[in-house]
Amino acid sequence: MKKLLFIFSVLCTLFLTGCISGERMVRNSPFDGNKFYRDGVNLFPLYYKEGNNQSILFPMIDIDDRGFAVRPFYHKDKDDHGILWPLCAFNKKNGWVGTFFWNGSRTFGLLPLFVKDHEFLWVFPLSWFSKEEDTYAILPLFCKNKDFLWVGNVLKTDDMFLVLPIYGQGKDWFYLLNFVYAADAKRQESNYVFIPLAYFQKLDKYNTLLTPLFSFETYDGDLQMFNFAIFLYHYSYGQHHVFYPFADIDFKAKYQEAWVWPLFNYGMNRPNKVPFFLFDYTDMDSSKYNHSTRFDRRKIRILYPLLFNYNYQKNTLTSTTEILPFGALWYDKSSPDEFDQRILFGALFRNSKDHDSRRFSLLYKFFSYHRFKDNVKWEFFPFIKIMDTPQNSSWSFCWRLLEKHDGG
Repeated sequence: MKKLLFIFSVLCTLFLTGCISGERMVRNSPFDGNKFYRDGVNLFPLYYKEGNNQSILFPMIDIDDRGFAVRPFYHKDKDDHGILWPLCAFNKKNGWVGTFFWNGSRTFGLLPLFVKDHEFLWVFPLSWFSKEEDTYAILPLFCKNKDFLWVGNVLKTDDMFLVLPIYGQGKDWFYLLNFVYAADAKRQESNYVFIPLAYFQKLDKYNTLLTPLFSFETYDGDLQMFNFAIFLYHYSYGQHHVFYPFADIDFKAKYQEAWVWPLFNYGMNRPNKVPFFLFDYTDMDSSKYNHSTRFDRRKIRILYPLLFNYNYQKNTLTSTTEILPFGALWYDKSSPDEFDQRILFGALFRNSKDHDSRRFSLLYKFFSYHRFKDNVKWEFFPFIKIMDTPQNSSWSFCWRLLEKHDGG
């Protein structure tokens, strides 16, 4: 029962929020301050009395030392009165009757037609006048203020003039139909936009022009980037490309490269960038450059990553051969330059003379052989696994169904 009374009080409070009559209703009931009946007479909702607070046939009639209410006809709470609320409510300073309202001697009006204040007179929609702001208006056609003038689609201020949507001019900007200019004196920046055909930016020593046919960027008079016909020719920071990104011939001497996707890729002194080719050969030799660390690498790929991959790195004396009928997964295991190929189908041969290591695997772990110095591991998954070291030998059959460790 208490839960039902509490829910009923919350609903009444929410429904009558902001209403003086609603505040009286809660005050003269067991729900004042969410504190339930303490002493007095409680036959709620027929009759309730606690001190000077009484209610009869809640919520119709209530009486206390601040006034009384006979809902919905009349309620009084000190200086606040309400008649058929919300049609009429008033006190010594403010009030309303229907759409007519008043606020002491300062403001009164009949919404939405008429409002009078000591600062303005509004007879909607014909005129509006303010003494302090010196503003005149015929809404929504005309408005004159000390800071702006608005006539139809024309707006004028001290630092701006607009004829919407054709023309506009401000302190650091200007537009006319499809042309826009904007500037920033602090950054020494200027922007010119021909919507939607061209865009030009001048920023300190930078100049940039973008159009559908060509674009360029310069810095302190030097050409940094140039595009012609988007795909036909592209120049970027000393590198020349043609037919990019469908095909490419890079003219830069140190990074010679040519490819036609997905048929052919040739790169000298640059690793492969496109992941799928019928044939790919890459030759990297650090002796041609001023590198502190010597590295030599050879890569041969045929229909990679679907068929074949060979990778040889001279400085670590490591070579890897992969036969990949269906594909492989790889992840970075030790460093960004070292990948551990995990073969799903096919075979992997890996030989490292530098670390005295050799590895062979077929169908990933279906059969694998791995020797690292004097440690040898054979695995015919999931049947047999043999590990042999100078200190210990162990073997298992059918994945630990039978297992033996021999310390001899």
